[in-house]
Parts: sequence; C-alpha cells; structure tokens
Amino acid sequence: MPFIYRSSAVSETTSDLSAVANLPVYLLRCLAAAAADVGIAPERLCMGLGFSVEDLGNPACRVSYRQGSLMIRRALQMAPGKGLGLRIGERETIASIGLLGYAMMTCRTLGDAVELGMSLQKFAGSMLKFDMQIVDGQTVVQASNRFPDPAIYVFLVEEAFASFLQIARGLAGMAFRPTRVELAYAAPSYAEEYRRVFDCPVYFDQPGNAFVADIEWVARPLLTYDPLSHRQALEFLDIGTSREQEKLDLFASVERAVRQNMHDLPTLPDIARRLHLSERTLRRRLSDNGVSFQALVDGARKDRAIELLVNTGQSIEQIAAAVGFSDTHNFRRAFRRWTSASPSELRESMQKID
Repeated sequence: MPFIYRSSAVSETTSDLSAVANLPVYLLRCLAAAAADVGIAPERLCMGLGFSVEDLGNPACRVSYRQGSLMIRRALQMAPGKGLGLRIGERETIASIGLLGYAMMTCRTLGDAVELGMSLQKFAGSMLKFDMQIVDGQTVVQASNRFPDPAIYVFLVEEAFASFLQIARGLAGMAFRPTRVELAYAAPSYAEEYRRVFDCPVYFDQPGNAFVADIEWVARPLLTYDPLSHRQALEFLDIGTSREQEKLDLFASVERAVRQNMHDLPTLPDIARRLHLSERTLRRRLSDNGVSFQALVDGARKDRAIELLVNTGQSIEQIAAAVGFSDTHNFRRAFRRWTSASPSELRESMQKID
C-alpha cells in the first residue's frame, strides 16, 4: 500500500485574508537565496513589496500571501522556464522550517512527523494548505490553494513536492524515494528536471497531484526520536502560537481603525478609547511586541496605497488623498521610504508582472 502526498487546486478562503501579514518567510528566504543561481539580484525581487532581503533573514518577519505571491511572480517573470520551484525545494532541509523542523525530527516515526507538520503547517510558511488522512488503506496528504492564484500554482506544487522529498530524506534517510509523482498540469519545457529530482516515474496531465511512496515509510522509526526534546519543542511552539495570535489580533485592531478613516487619521488615544484601553496600556502592548503606533499607521497606509496602485487606474494624486496625504510630494517621499520605489515605478513593475 502506498503513502501518497496529494495536491489539488481548491480555494479555501477570501481574497481579503491575502493581505494579512501572518506568513513566515522560510520559502521566500529560500527563493532569495536561490535567485543568484539564475542570474537574479535578490534585491530586485523585494523592491517595492515592503520588506527587504535582510528582513527575510529575521525569524520574526511575517508577510502577507499577497506580498509573497508578488515576489514569486516577479521571480518567475525574470527566470522563465528554470523550474524555480524544483530548484528551491531541492535546496531545502528539515532545518529550513525552523523550530517545527526540530519538533518533527524528535517524533517517533516518519508518519508522526508528517502528521505534526500538517497540524502545525502555518509555522512552515507554506503557501498551500495540507491535510492528512487514511483512505482505503493509504495515507493521503492533500494540499489545496489558500487563494486562487494560477500564476504561481505550478511553482508552489513543485516547491512542495521537492521540499517534501528532501525533508523526508532528512528524517528517514537518503534511501527514501517516491514510487511515482503525478501532476495535474501539462509537462513544462524542463520536464526532465522532475525526473532527475524525484528519481522515479513522473506523470503529467493527471487528475490530481500526488507524491506516492510505499506505506512502510510511514511506520519507519526516526533515529532522532527524543520524547523529552519533542515535548519541549511542542511547548515552545504552543507559546509561540498564543503570543503570535495575541499580537496579530492587536495589530489587526489598530490597522482596521486606521483603514476605516484614512482621510482623518485616528490618533493613538482615539484607538485606545475604541479598544477600551488606556493610552499608556496600548502604547506598552505595542512596544512589548516590537512595533510603534506610527509603524502600524504607515503600514496600513502603504498597503492601501499599493492596493490602489496595482488594482485601480486612479492617479497618484487621487491615491495620495485616499491614504491621508494632502500633498502629493509628501506622499511620494513617504512611499519611497516605505518601499524603496516611487509609486510610478511600483505600478509599472506590477503591470509587467501581470
């Protein structure tokens, strides 16, 4: 009976959530690191997106799905036909996903590790959603798109399958190999790269995407199993989850208040009253989470400005007014400070990607 890693293209949520900055940057960090291999300056991939290559090296950095998607689209445009998803996935290891990787290493079996990875996948920074279940005597790991994004779908499947192979080998040994790989899209020009990476039969134009291996691997004990270390890793992840959610809720409340009234920006005391907090308490909670009120205001204005630049035909003057600037010159200066690009440069760059 085979072990199957399967992917489909089902959307699970609304596009509004694509702007929430809750995605760890492991995948994007690997993309930036691999960019030089195909002649791309990593800085060009990040230009105008609100984060830098240096930010991607910060474990606390989070970006939105929309930001990540734009970075990937830009890379695919600059290096077409290079199999970037395969290249990046092939470079990844169990250590590439941080503390979650350590928790998986200390599991009892490979199957336990995969199941843990599914339950805590948000810590891995994956841009696909994975589910694991037993079907007709087979272990099935399903993946679906979080957002309908066909422009990067093939890239995400490539990266997911190639990284899954490397992580499985990191856990169970280099002898691990799939029985076959099935893909729901036509063979790209670099199809031979798939066969080299996976070292097994690869089938395109299939009903779904599947990574298939003998089920004996699921029960394979891990040499790195350590129950005490495993418990400690899970405790750290649990603490991290609680703190991250509390932080995101606070940030979202402040940013929501700013977005609802950009023509007359609320002050910190205004928002503190809305949240039923004292001004001092709100300021302290923001400081404890390493951010200032002004940074959240700037972030909300920046995100709205980028949204309008990319998705509407409004003039720069109209967009400046929409995000609370009475002077277009001040808006252009602030926008360059936020993104390292002018509004016109960013709009032109995004139009080329589309």
